[in-house]
Amino acid sequence: MTQTRAVALAALFLGAGLAGEPLAPLRLLIAAAILALLAGALQSRESGLGVFVMGFLGTLIACYAQHRDLYPGTGVVGFGLGALATASLGRRDAPKAIAAIGVVVGTIVFFLL
Repeated sequence: MTQTRAVALAALFLGAGLAGEPLAPLRLLIAAAILALLAGALQSRESGLGVFVMGFLGTLIACYAQHRDLYPGTGVVGFGLGALATASLGRRDAPKAIAAIGVVVGTIVFFLL
């Protein structure tokens, strides 16, 4: 798994978690398709800026696709994910850790909101 794909997965779960209930599976599938296309475009030349853009915009896209509204905290979470992904670029186990943290935190936030 590349860093960009891991960040896309984390962004999908974080965006859906921040959107809260009710879960709309079709909208989440559309967000996943958009993020997969964006990850495919950005992973050809994996750079710090591309990974940051994937984390920031991925979280915003997933939240907007799920709830049709953006909350102020969504940008902060997206910025944090992008910064974390950029700072850990090139480390061997970073993609697995980022994907796991994004999935766990996104799921927890979904059930709390």
